[in-house]
Amino acid sequence: MQQPSLAAPIYQFEQWLSAFFDSRFWKARLIGLAILISIGSLLALNSVFIDRGFRYLYEEIRQPGRLDGFFWDDIIRQSDRMFEPNTYEPGTHEANQTFRLTIPMMVHFFRLGVAKLYLLQLVLGVVFLWAVTSIANRVLQDKVLTFYFLTGFTAIYAGAAFVINYFGHCDAYVYCFMALALYFRNPLLVILFSQLAFWCDERALINSTYIGLWYLLPLIQTVVKTRKFELRLIPAPLVALVVSVMLYGATRKWLELTYGMTVGHDASWSARTLAWSMSYVGDKMARGLEGMWLILLAAFWALAVRRQWLELVLLGGAWALTMLVSVLVADGTRSLSFGFMAFFFALAILKRYLSAGQLRFLLLSSVVISLMYSINFP
Repeated sequence: MQQPSLAAPIYQFEQWLSAFFDSRFWKARLIGLAILISIGSLLALNSVFIDRGFRYLYEEIRQPGRLDGFFWDDIIRQSDRMFEPNTYEPGTHEANQTFRLTIPMMVHFFRLGVAKLYLLQLVLGVVFLWAVTSIANRVLQDKVLTFYFLTGFTAIYAGAAFVINYFGHCDAYVYCFMALALYFRNPLLVILFSQLAFWCDERALINSTYIGLWYLLPLIQTVVKTRKFELRLIPAPLVALVVSVMLYGATRKWLELTYGMTVGHDASWSARTLAWSMSYVGDKMARGLEGMWLILLAAFWALAVRRQWLELVLLGGAWALTMLVSVLVADGTRSLSFGFMAFFFALAILKRYLSAGQLRFLLLSSVVISLMYSINFP
């Protein structure tokens, strides 16, 4: 008598998924199911997010500034004096907000309060997941594999921040703008969304290297293969990104010279932060990406085995920069999550070198591990 396959339930589930996603609204179905499984289970099994989370958010909505550790009120207050030098101690979250002007400007022009800021965060979070789904499916060309990826992604902080971060860090805003800057190839839209991201958080500027590499790597590979270089080969989105970076740098310097705006630096505070980060650097790195580390590590290993040294050095260098920033600052999980675009490179690499079965097993494994963690941040 033939024994039933242990993989039979997975095959049956995938058949159901294929039928479920066979619709013109497949992205909405895919995103909704991924959120239900990952974020739904996170909230259901960890009542602290609801009890001490959304209950506190409700209190903050009623009386902004009442609770310590909530920064919505600081954003609203900043919207009334965006170009005044800050008086906060260097190294504090409030001092770091000096050049993070995108959201205060939105508050100023649209008269947003705490409740509206959080609701807008939810909306942009869905837009963010739509962009992530579109880019991932463009790489994988498989809706089921895209679903596995998104389920694992929404089980870590980068994908769940728009729901569970009710403190006012507003990471979901900047993640969304970064994803849209990568999704759209129109140079004007690249400049627009990258500017919105840069002025949300300086870490978006650092991690814009992934957007540049997205267009630079194919160019380098073409030049190496043909041994010819022409200016017309440079992608317009890459030029737009460079222009955007220069525009940000020039504008920030102008604000500093004109209004005296500066973040400041406390060497002793930075040293203490670094020492504390290094004391638990393993935990800090692990909890930032959880099971999604498997995807990145497998991609880097595939490049090393195939001796794709140029790609390995460029992508590895960008990722090392992301990790360095997450070690230097206190909020490691949030900082590490700014490198979420590295996943798209990893998926493209694994799609190139792994069989469909191997890739499916890897994505499923990352999902299971991520779902077993309870997100811990910052």
